[in-house]
Amino acid sequence: MPELLEANHLSARDLAIMLDVTEAHISRIISGKGFFSYPLAFKASQILHCTMEELHEVY
Repeated sequence: MPELLEANHLSARDLAIMLDVTEAHISRIISGKGFFSYPLAFKASQILHCTMEELHEVY
């Protein structure tokens, strides 16, 4: 996911704010210790301009 964040000029904090979750939650997802719920993955894929499948492949 860091690649998707960089490609969209966003930080993990920016994404957390847009998704209304904590930055720690995004950090856990990036590190592989946490997961997106389906609705959150859908919203993240829209923000990051990718498919949900692409989002899943990179985290």
